[in-house]
Amino acid sequence: QLEYLVPGEIRLQPEVIRRVLSIVDPLLEPIAADVVRRDIRDIVMTGCGDSLFSAMAAAFSFVRFAGRMTAPLHALEYSRGFYRASGPQTLLCALSYSGETRRTLEAATAAQSRDARVLALTVDGSGSLAQIADYLVPNVSPREAERSNCRTGSYQAAYLGLVMLAAHVAVAERPGNASILDDLRRQMEDLASGVERALDSLEAAGREAAVMLRSAGSINYLGGGEAHAAALYGAAKLYETSSLPAVPQETEQFAHCEIFSLEPDSVAVVVALRGPFYDRAVEVADAIRKIGAKVIGVSNHGAFNAHADLAIMIETDGFDDLASSLAVVPLQWLAFHDAVWRGQDPDLVRHKAVNSPLIRSAPIWADSDYRAAAIALDVAKGGMP
Repeated sequence: QLEYLVPGEIRLQPEVIRRVLSIVDPLLEPIAADVVRRDIRDIVMTGCGDSLFSAMAAAFSFVRFAGRMTAPLHALEYSRGFYRASGPQTLLCALSYSGETRRTLEAATAAQSRDARVLALTVDGSGSLAQIADYLVPNVSPREAERSNCRTGSYQAAYLGLVMLAAHVAVAERPGNASILDDLRRQMEDLASGVERALDSLEAAGREAAVMLRSAGSINYLGGGEAHAAALYGAAKLYETSSLPAVPQETEQFAHCEIFSLEPDSVAVVVALRGPFYDRAVEVADAIRKIGAKVIGVSNHGAFNAHADLAIMIETDGFDDLASSLAVVPLQWLAFHDAVWRGQDPDLVRHKAVNSPLIRSAPIWADSDYRAAAIALDVAKGGMP
């Protein structure tokens, strides 16, 4: 087997998690204090690709810890539409590993046109996104850990950095909540150790799951809550490594839509984590199997093996709140081994010559465009001021 970058990058994730604790955690107290001082109530998280998936997973922590209404939004939808509802009590968390993703830069500009605050989460502290943001949180997955086109540690760093910020906001608002931060730090330590312990066994499980994809007529990924973000991320790894089409969806939506497309040779990857979304994952997995399709399950619930043709069990005792962070690891391995079997280079994405200009150099709206749009809305009867 050739020497690929992806396996080494997967194995660096425990160190990335520990870097969130050692580097990011100490930076967040003043940011959280300012969020509380400004009485910021609405949290919007945006990005593209894996950055959006990180935001989608982290949004639940802002609700759980900080009690803020939190909306993860596609950057284009925010920058061309939803930004109009933003204002001084809005915080836009803009995620871009490079700090140069054009649509995320546009979203930040849109937010500032409405006097919202902008937090940049990026590896480049001097990049375009960092320069226009009010707050900077570093993505601590080092560039040398992200040399392939299959992002691994940067997803973890973005997700966990936002989770940590949510806990800091909770403590800044009510200092008596200090135990929330203490518990989260312990959970992150346990998560890093848990990922470290499970790397080999989850590689074996991912390799076995990849065998099931070889004869699949169609592939779906699904999950609810944080598991939905994990499912989206898992499908993206398959695109990036083996260029294999897969359809990711939220569990409930799948039951209303994609389920109609299943055939007996279909395979569904179901991420089913303990918590309020678990029961629905069981019901949908059982329905998939009733059709005759196969289910690959990723779960930390001991009973889920009865609802899957292949169950990848993950141990998250001690860090259940962060279970989706471990759930993505077997999906990374699955994608890697599928690519190798198909003769694809898992380190390289296809069509980059076309893709790169779309995300790096596409024209975007400037501040002047947003000022003009605001004037037009003021003039139009019934328009939002």
